[in-house]
Amino acid sequence: MTLRPIRVLLPLVVAGCASAPPATPPTTPARSEAADAVVRPMPSGLDAAALDESVKPCDDFYQFACGGWLAANPIPADRSLWGTTTVLAERNQQVLREILEATAAGNPPEGTPYAKQLGDFYATCMDEAKLEKVLPEVKARLARLDSVSGSRAVATEVARLQRAGAATLFEYTSISDAMRSTEVIAAVRQGGLGLPDRDYYVSDTPKMKEIREAYRAHVARMFGLLGDSPKVAATKAGQVMELETRLARAALDRVASRDPIKTYHRMSRAELKALGKGFDWDRYFAEVGTPTVDAIDVKHPPYATAVSDVVRETSPKQLRTYLAWTFLRAQVLALPKRFADADFAFQSRYLTGAKEDLPRWKKCVAATDAGLGEALAVRFVERTFGEEGKRTTKAMAAEIVQAFEANLDGLTWMDAATKDRARYKVKKLYEKIGYPDRWRNYDQLVTDRKSFLGNLMRASAFEAARDLLKIGKPLDRTEWRMTPPTVNAYYSASLNEMVFPAGILQPPMYSRQATDAVNFGAIGMVIGHELTHGFDDRGRLFDGDGNLTDWWSPEAGSSFVERAACVKTQYDGYISVDDLHLNGALTVSENVADLGGLKIAFAAMQAWAKQQPERVVSDARFTPEQQFFLGAGQAWCRNIRPEELRRRVTVDPHSPARFRINGPFSNMPQFQAAFGCTAGAPMVRQTRCEVW
Repeated sequence: MTLRPIRVLLPLVVAGCASAPPATPPTTPARSEAADAVVRPMPSGLDAAALDESVKPCDDFYQFACGGWLAANPIPADRSLWGTTTVLAERNQQVLREILEATAAGNPPEGTPYAKQLGDFYATCMDEAKLEKVLPEVKARLARLDSVSGSRAVATEVARLQRAGAATLFEYTSISDAMRSTEVIAAVRQGGLGLPDRDYYVSDTPKMKEIREAYRAHVARMFGLLGDSPKVAATKAGQVMELETRLARAALDRVASRDPIKTYHRMSRAELKALGKGFDWDRYFAEVGTPTVDAIDVKHPPYATAVSDVVRETSPKQLRTYLAWTFLRAQVLALPKRFADADFAFQSRYLTGAKEDLPRWKKCVAATDAGLGEALAVRFVERTFGEEGKRTTKAMAAEIVQAFEANLDGLTWMDAATKDRARYKVKKLYEKIGYPDRWRNYDQLVTDRKSFLGNLMRASAFEAARDLLKIGKPLDRTEWRMTPPTVNAYYSASLNEMVFPAGILQPPMYSRQATDAVNFGAIGMVIGHELTHGFDDRGRLFDGDGNLTDWWSPEAGSSFVERAACVKTQYDGYISVDDLHLNGALTVSENVADLGGLKIAFAAMQAWAKQQPERVVSDARFTPEQQFFLGAGQAWCRNIRPEELRRRVTVDPHSPARFRINGPFSNMPQFQAAFGCTAGAPMVRQTRCEVW
């Protein structure tokens, strides 16, 4: 968790995976045609309507598995993408909405914890009339910046803005020490940019130049909405652009940022201060609430130097403009509608491609989930997540772990000593399924019905304080880094744990109506993916105790690098949109996890079937092996707009859905055998990549 804005985004699958039937909210929103698309379940639980049988599975399996779904499910106007997991997230949101609307109206479901905070937060978010009266409060907050000058004052305001949710200059958070995983220390990361990534500032491609100019105009428009004249607003936009570009040039690119060795620099406070004299770190640490902190992981020391240089060399007026902008862009959800409209106009045209903005209720549900997620999740879990699902997921995970261990025995490129250390890491693997054993405490979070801006800022400050209080304390292994309704999953290298929230353990990822083969293809791929993350190009650098250390023999390490390079080269060759290729170096971890996860999940399914032959079900059309691959494919059907695809290829370590299916499947002899693909077919790579 970091000192960053509460993100107002619908939960989508971005990690290794990609969630009780949906409840009907008191006021049912207009539904898109996509949400009502026909589903024709087969006896196996697969969706016959999703298939495109004009395409052979050996030619383009993603189109075969999903083509019908893609054609019948155009992207709704308010979305940048639409997929089977988005539909799942939509169902989860409907459940959350029902809980929140009842709670805001003073009739919370029985036993709802922190009902006052939940009701206040959601009600003020939904009160758009009250938002129109918030500008005096905003201007009063910004007026505090008028006298900011000098390192001490800047450091004070940076801390205050970060507590309020603004991404300003850098990120500051608690973190498990990479080499002493049970020790919680502080971390300073690069940050503070308004565009999605450094490449948006430094790339010379015509498209990136166009986006930069549009961003400059957007910043000017937002300052104009605050009351600045066009000339003053344009000047401020130029100041913001110049300062953010300077920060971007000092930042590591996405590929380098993924390297845990390049980004581990534990140092003392004195050593951090020695990196630059322009920023008052002592004042900052005192104001942010960690006055005695001393052990700090400075992820990219040159960036800390750049922050000091920027503060020292930039005029107070320009710094004040930048600080004001970071506050303004962090609080758009709490501002009058014209600010949200302006923000959407820029985002939609240049970053997402969405044609309409999301309904207000969806933004407010997402914001409440971000700010009070574990309070909101209590009733959600009761309504949607059964014990049967948890038991089955645990059993499948155990089978997949056993399959991974068995697979180690057959690896010819790994020596016995390294295999033993790999087995130790698997034995130490920690699993979390569904929801936390202990819910988070929100006793100190103050809310009211006066102002959503106030509630949003206090929620950000509450989360920031909660996170930073962990510094210097014993590691809490029970903490979750996602809320239970989230349609996602994750693996943590420093904790050597994989986590599967209740939100994803629902159709199409897991269904009681589907065969075991289909479920092993869908949620099994996710489980195998997260497990393999412990042994991808980053995860393999951490041992079973979560410490950054080289536990590989030189020969085995060299063999791994060679095999991962094959995967990188394969994905470098894929074109995602226009002439933009995937970045194989950026996506290699996820691609290795997809490939390894599928192989291990398939082996686990076969072992499961031998133990429980009565549960092996063939329908009239597809064998269990074919059901496995179709289950995996149909879990990832997804339409996406070109603007959003371009953004994701730039910043997202996950490959687009089509390549997450066709890429690993084309490497697998198991897939070739299941569908009888001949050598030379498009879905049979001549040079196969295999890591695990």
